[in-house]
Amino acid sequence: MKATSIVLALEMKPDILLLDETEARRIAVLYNLFVIGIIGLLMQAKNVGQVSSLREEMDLLREQGGFLIHDALYRCIPAAGKEE
Repeated sequence: MKATSIVLALEMKPDILLLDETEARRIAVLYNLFVIGIIGLLMQAKNVGQVSSLREEMDLLREQGGFLIHDALYRCIPAAGKEE
């Protein structure tokens, strides 16, 4: 699936490619694709007022989506996302 996403992005040339897996992101960057992950997308949504709490959204991703989110990202929330 990740390889398919990269091939499709190379063909369609989107502004942003949404990828979270480290290896897929590394390969996409080799092809000069602009990559963002779900946390980066949530941070942008928070900054424009579309998300009220990064912490709550990340908790939902962990609990309901099965995402593996490193605790270090939680420690970055106040600085990066202006969490209240």
